[in-house]
Amino acid sequence: MAIAPTRSREIQLFEPPADALYSIEAAARLVDLPRRTVLVYCKHRLLSPVIAANGSYSFDGNGIRTLRRIEALRPICGSDLAGIKIILALTEQLERLHREMRSLVAQDLSPPQRKSKSKQQKETNERK
Repeated sequence: MAIAPTRSREIQLFEPPADALYSIEAAARLVDLPRRTVLVYCKHRLLSPVIAANGSYSFDGNGIRTLRRIEALRPICGSDLAGIKIILALTEQLERLHREMRSLVAQDLSPPQRKSKSKQQKETNERK
């Protein structure tokens, strides 16, 4: 039984580690893009590479995810890179707000901290 080949964009099994850095060539291969396209995205500031002292570009896990998002938006937005940039910025803000909201909800749901008897006595003495 043969397995039908799939295009790399149809299934994304690789989640880059947070601390990994990828050269522009490796990043382009991971997202199945030409190197030149990645450079165009950098030029239009759709993503921010880590620039080494020798001028070479590297990308972390967030850069790889951003490249994937850009490519997911291309069929919808076409070559409107300014529109894609706005959508990416709004998506980033929305994700930040979701993280903050989850953090606040987690704080509200955590059990109240119990004060030790010595702290309660100290507070009682201070009130007197």
